[in-house]
Amino acid sequence: MAENSIVSNPAVQRLVELVKAVNHLLCEFYQDYQQNQVLQISSKADESPVTEADMAAHHLIEQELKKISPLIPVLSEESSDYKLRFDWHEFWLVDPLDGTREFINKTGEFTVNIALIRHGIVELAIIGIPTLKRMYLTQKNQPLYRIDEAGDALVWQDITPKPVHLNSWQIAISRRSEWKVYQQFKQALHDRQQAFDCNNAGSAYKFCLMLEGQIDVYPRFHPTSEWDTAAGQGLLEAIGGGVYDLQGRPFAYNQRHDLLNGHFMAVRHNDFLQPALEAAHQAVKALT
Repeated sequence: MAENSIVSNPAVQRLVELVKAVNHLLCEFYQDYQQNQVLQISSKADESPVTEADMAAHHLIEQELKKISPLIPVLSEESSDYKLRFDWHEFWLVDPLDGTREFINKTGEFTVNIALIRHGIVELAIIGIPTLKRMYLTQKNQPLYRIDEAGDALVWQDITPKPVHLNSWQIAISRRSEWKVYQQFKQALHDRQQAFDCNNAGSAYKFCLMLEGQIDVYPRFHPTSEWDTAAGQGLLEAIGGGVYDLQGRPFAYNQRHDLLNGHFMAVRHNDFLQPALEAAHQAVKALT
């Protein structure tokens, strides 16, 4: 991928067109499912669901990325064997449908996540929101863009980071995060007299709300995989935030045999990080 301006980079333009096409594909499946209540659903090894929409999006993305960058391999849930990827220094990290449960439950909060990883670090990131006909895109050391469909045209708008208000936080809590550790995290904030409100949202949609300043802090204490976070991390880093482990280290990718993330703290600005980590440490300690 060339290092010139992201807006004029032909490969990036092709990537944007690809995510636009995947947005449309997933919307077709979603609208058909809403109308006809029919969707082929199976279970993966970890018992999480996978649908025909997941697979169709996966095949389209893999096919087109090989055309855009023939020498860069694609790592996704469907192609994650360590024997194949252990020496990859540059690769695409893909979640073709992040939020399969949100898709099945018809919340509309599902996304398309694609990140270009170079030596473990997010070099380029894009998230598509099919139901909004929207994308968020950035490349390292480049601005963050929101791209909206307007008829046949794409409208690009650079996003200026929203003001930081440390006195009152907006926190993202998953709809399925009724685990005690989340209650302990909220209690830790109360103990610190930190005012906050909770915003329930699904999948990487939460990262997109952070980009718009609607969420400040996103704690995660239950399992995710690397393809769930890479694109969101790249986008947050473009506005002064990021995704960190509970020791405050930015996530790095394809560094281990497995692709599971540990606990993490995502923040839209790094001013939120230290107090959020302190609350997380208290929450985890309370349950040990």
